Amino acid sequence: MVELRSKQLAVLTLLLVVKALLHFYRPGGLLAYFIPSLCWVLVALAVLWACGLRKLLSYTNKTLTIMALLAALFQIALLVDAGLITKFGKSPVSFTPTAIALNTLMITTSLIGVELSRAYLLRTYGKDRPLLVIILTALLYSPTPAMIAMLIPPIEPLSTVKFLGSTFLTELAKNILASYLALLAGPIASLAYTAPLKTFQWYSPILPDLPWGFESLIGVVAPTISLVAIDYVTPATTLKRAGINVKPKWRSEDSITPVLTVLGIFLTVWFSTGLLGVFPTVVLSGSMRPTIEVGDLLILVKTPVERIKPGDIIQYATLDGMVVHRVVEIRDDGKLITKGDACSTPDPEPVHPLNVRGRLIAIIPKVGWTSIYMKEGIRTLWSLVTMNNLTLYGTVSAATATAVLAFYKTRRGRRWKGRRRWTR
Repeated sequence: MVELRSKQLAVLTLLLVVKALLHFYRPGGLLAYFIPSLCWVLVALAVLWACGLRKLLSYTNKTLTIMALLAALFQIALLVDAGLITKFGKSPVSFTPTAIALNTLMITTSLIGVELSRAYLLRTYGKDRPLLVIILTALLYSPTPAMIAMLIPPIEPLSTVKFLGSTFLTELAKNILASYLALLAGPIASLAYTAPLKTFQWYSPILPDLPWGFESLIGVVAPTISLVAIDYVTPATTLKRAGINVKPKWRSEDSITPVLTVLGIFLTVWFSTGLLGVFPTVVLSGSMRPTIEVGDLLILVKTPVERIKPGDIIQYATLDGMVVHRVVEIRDDGKLITKGDACSTPDPEPVHPLNVRGRLIAIIPKVGWTSIYMKEGIRTLWSLVTMNNLTLYGTVSAATATAVLAFYKTRRGRRWKGRRRWTR
């Protein structure tokens, strides 16, 4: 028993030292490949010394391994689809024979070292508190030190938000899913998920060139959906063997509802703010009649200016707000000449390419009237409330009195229930 604890402590210590070394020491040249490879080889050998490969592979699950592979392919497919919507770019990775050999050495050793040590940690420490150990393991293999370094002391807020969204959260979500797979089905299952993602990232000559919001969305939502799906189909016996308590209500159909609600809110926020690359807007004027009527909901997509052609309907920013008009001409200097379909002459000011917000891809008739009525109702109510100080004070007093009365009734109800309990 003492020897087993010593081995566990030795593996954990070595892993922490390797993570610290790779974070703080960034060598150049060939050492940038050889040192990480050597470190992960040492970690893998330490894990094999501590428990042996046969023990790690003893709980391999073929079904979960296939689902892990499908989760990786699902995430890659989303990235490719996103690239088709936005654009692709050339991979920054070198594809010379020497570079491919060095990258293969580094990637292979890191995948083996990470997944063997991940499975070992989860099987060693995850029996009693699997959820806590999954989260801690995911944080260990995520760029957590880099995130802390950006927050203490805080640097430029935009850079921090971009790193948080496009790097830290995506890596954390990926590592949570990989850790869950390693706990349930060992290192083969987690490798089936992480290896295809690494292969796509390092060996594809072209990669999706996504806005950071789009990248963050896919990097968080795809592993989350896969995690819910894998958890839902995993047999109760497999969960119990991993130390996860199974409750019938938690495994029921209703258990997915909160997760789907969170995902729905997440997607709604990303969609409405435009971070997804697709965003809505409501038409408030009739300058585009008969093509677009007042109250129509427009769906626009962020589009590079070089892809816009005459005849496209675009939204662009002006000093007076956002305008949705049709492009009738593109000048030699790149500026766009626009015109409303209901207008007899083009707009007086050409549109600078930097002011273009998006291109129209869909029209949903009349749906926007709900938003218009709500905004008008709120504006009217606010105007009535703030018309004079007496109205404002009266409204605040009435709201305060109502809140106090509701609180008082609640307390009375609780006391009455308490008295009933004591009199029985």
